[in-house]
Amino acid sequence: MSSREPGIVAARPAAEEIAPVLVWHPRAEEYRRALLSRLPGVPIDAHGGGCHAALPSDARALLAWRLPPQALLQVPELRWLQVAGAGVDHVLGRADLPEEVIVTRSLGRFGVQVAEYVLAYLLHLWVGIEEYRRDQDRAVWSPRPRPLLADARVGLVGLGSIGTEVAHALHALGACVLGVCRSGRPRPHVARVFPAAEWQRMLPECDALVLTAPLTAETRGMVDAAALKLLPRGAVLVNVGRGGLVREEALLAALREGHLRAAVLDVFDEEPLPAEHPLWTEPGAWITPHVAAPSEIEPIADEFAANYWRFVNGERLHNIVDRRRGY
Repeated sequence: MSSREPGIVAARPAAEEIAPVLVWHPRAEEYRRALLSRLPGVPIDAHGGGCHAALPSDARALLAWRLPPQALLQVPELRWLQVAGAGVDHVLGRADLPEEVIVTRSLGRFGVQVAEYVLAYLLHLWVGIEEYRRDQDRAVWSPRPRPLLADARVGLVGLGSIGTEVAHALHALGACVLGVCRSGRPRPHVARVFPAAEWQRMLPECDALVLTAPLTAETRGMVDAAALKLLPRGAVLVNVGRGGLVREEALLAALREGHLRAAVLDVFDEEPLPAEHPLWTEPGAWITPHVAAPSEIEPIADEFAANYWRFVNGERLHNIVDRRRGY
């Protein structure tokens, strides 16, 4: 392993060490242009569609998102795949992903983006903006008691890079932040951390529950009817992790019964959410189309370029995915 500090870009290697790059993404050409200035002299091909036999077979590094089935069979020299996003559940377990291929993920500015999204919706609900807007439409002057988010207890399931940013933002407003992570070890800005095996113990204390966890075999369906019943009546759920974390039937029941005050949902089991899905018309559901943390090309290109030079120099890459854990 190199003695260089994390985050320091390695010096450019000799020409014979350069590894061809393939970008496979709906915005592949934009990514290619961003990488050209960061990786001078490196051959970079861009591909934005389905499987094609004409793909360059010598690519050793791949920046990709939502690869079609069996796509990796067309890149036999592949040794490193960087996912152009924070979630990797759609990549791990693929039959065409060889064990020897290193998988990394991108962090971009996802933590800051998600933190702003979470704060926006929680403040919207706590301040009562929707109710006051309705009063305005009817020219009604009706002051109401206004609770403070600073007095709330917010639980975070997942304290990785994204959850940590959310915790920081909530703590800055004065909220009491509770959290769940695999180890249960203390984390900055989190008043109390619960180990993943005991995560439901946190639920009765939460005025709001925010999901930032990855989707793994252990987390799939974790927010079920039993978990929702442990939340105090009137609690708010925010899911910015993965749709599969929540049992949608149980969520709908909790909203219709009035047990949950609201559910802010940016991710779903099936995306786009089908037009006939009952969540669209559920009054307590707030739906956004997976936009809590949109990918930004420039920060992700920076991360890929830094990792690229580490890759060709034989150094340990940043943000390596542990396939056994699923993140």
